[in-house]
Amino acid sequence: MDNLPAVGDRNTQTIVCSFCDDIILRPQTAILTNKPTLLPQMNIEKTPSSDTESNRLSINGSDHICDSLESFWLVSDMFTFENVGFSNTVNNQTKYLVCANCERGPIGFSPINLSTRQLEKEFYVAIDRIKYK
Repeated sequence: MDNLPAVGDRNTQTIVCSFCDDIILRPQTAILTNKPTLLPQMNIEKTPSSDTESNRLSINGSDHICDSLESFWLVSDMFTFENVGFSNTVNNQTKYLVCANCERGPIGFSPINLSTRQLEKEFYVAIDRIKYK
């Protein structure tokens, strides 16, 4: 997508996996939003704690290098997705989204409501982790 739409705009193109081109979202199904978040890098690797602490995240006791991301496609219904899988709950607060075909990710996340321990109706797909067709 050459020109990024404005926050609040819907996706005009099909959103696909960067690796296998499987469809993740059809056009007009997500809204662009800003939500500054640390998301584990696509090639998750465990690292010693000597790196900078600002882009690190402890996931179930292991440190992971993360990318600081801001722009996400927001979806409010999990059944809107064409081909997305969900991780187990991480740190009792998040489920990560992956491509259901090639299992690469995380491409996004969904927060867990801490009081109900259920998924919030917010699913975020990072614009830096997908491509368009």
